[in-house]
Amino acid sequence: MLSAPPRSSIPTLSDLPLVIESPRVTLRPQVDSDADGFFPYVRDPAMTKYVTWAAHEHIEETREWLKKSAEMIAAGTDVVWTIEHEGAPVGCIGLHTIKWGVRAVRLDLAELGYWIAQPLWGKGLMTEAATLATRWAFETLGLHKVNVMCLDGNIGSQRVIEKVGFRFVGRAEDHIWRDGKWFTQLRYELTSSEWADSTRTLRFTRPRS
Repeated sequence: MLSAPPRSSIPTLSDLPLVIESPRVTLRPQVDSDADGFFPYVRDPAMTKYVTWAAHEHIEETREWLKKSAEMIAAGTDVVWTIEHEGAPVGCIGLHTIKWGVRAVRLDLAELGYWIAQPLWGKGLMTEAATLATRWAFETLGLHKVNVMCLDGNIGSQRVIEKVGFRFVGRAEDHIWRDGKWFTQLRYELTSSEWADSTRTLRFTRPRS
């Protein structure tokens, strides 16, 4: 199936509905008070070993990190949600580096990124949150493509990506230096037409809003 042409007008992120719900998780804009819930998780090196940022040493780091969220939405470059489960903030998911075009060409794409508290790994919550964010990217924001990457060896993240329906693109060998060694990245992408096809053919179950 061929993808539709780019949307005629580029939306303003802050004008769009930013709260998304499913049976077990809610994605909502981040607030300063999330720092108290996040800090016990983001200070743990075991939790942060597969993300691009280091474990936080002080809660002020977490507060400063959260302050950037509203700024990025206002700038139209990123939208980052707090993942809420059973009334508590347990992780983050975002569409980063949203790019509509360069000079005479249209791109209409973003990069999906996420993390969730280690005690909740393997329970399907991240897949649920990633499906919500991906659906919002295509059906509300109107993007043409979403990219996502994970480090080779991060089996949990790889399973999330594949369950949502992303297509494997390739390996970026020795792409990231961290903790004294090079890591290879696995790269995936999904277009708006692939998303539409996957929902029709029921390749996976989408959470209901």
